[in-house]
Amino acid sequence: MSRSLALTPEQQSGKASFKALVKSFGGQDAAAEETGVRRQKISDMGLANVAESPTLDLIDALEDRTVGMPGWPHVTSWLCRRRGGVFVPLPQGDDDADGMMLTVAELAGELGDVSRAVSEAVATTGDGGRDVTEQEAMAALRELDGLDRTSAQLRLKLSAKLKGANA
Repeated sequence: MSRSLALTPEQQSGKASFKALVKSFGGQDAAAEETGVRRQKISDMGLANVAESPTLDLIDALEDRTVGMPGWPHVTSWLCRRRGGVFVPLPQGDDDADGMMLTVAELAGELGDVSRAVSEAVATTGDGGRDVTEQEAMAALRELDGLDRTSAQLRLKLSAKLKGANA
């Protein structure tokens, strides 16, 4: 039996990221069936007042099977933010010109998402009027995380070209 206690806001945020990962995977029943971990234990791991925490193996198994889903990688991104960073996946494959055009298109889309989130936050029709609420700021920061990831991918690709030219 898991013991109940008051967790810090940071711990509660980690629990929320695991809960979002499980939801992205297909829910507690699907996660339990796939991993062999009891449904109740998976439920406890997502509750903000229960000391039960997911193992790294469980997180890895679920994140491995949710690649490309919205919010992926839920727990890894949370850990990166806790350490003052952002998760940046390494570029895969050669889509076109080493994937640069695709990355530039993604970068433009991410910038649009950031602009939209900030515009909605400062618009007088936003939740806090012209004052940006905590939820609006968090939404804009999540969009900025995506922009940072895409920008880092483009930077990596361009830096590889420089290394190749100097070889």
